[in-house]
Amino acid sequence: MRRRRSERAGQYEGATYKDLQHRLAANVRKLRDARGWSQEEAAHKSNMATRLLQRIESADVNMTLTTLSRLSEGFETDICQLFEATRAPRAPVG
Repeated sequence: MRRRRSERAGQYEGATYKDLQHRLAANVRKLRDARGWSQEEAAHKSNMATRLLQRIESADVNMTLTTLSRLSEGFETDICQLFEATRAPRAPVG
């Protein structure tokens, strides 16, 4: 994994950055599950290494536009769908 520059470290801790990263992870997982694809299959269709897809689904990678483009094409979806707001799981009642 590449090291992040110390002067940019705060950027990776911001609420907006973390929200986008988690939205992307959840939506990629949801799209993959809906298609019945394994991580390996989804990575192949998106022209990327399986480990990169795993890091995306774990919200553990800073995405580039080229990687976002590959995901959009691989899943045959508009890139906006990759960042749709996800519903938080409901807390149990009672």
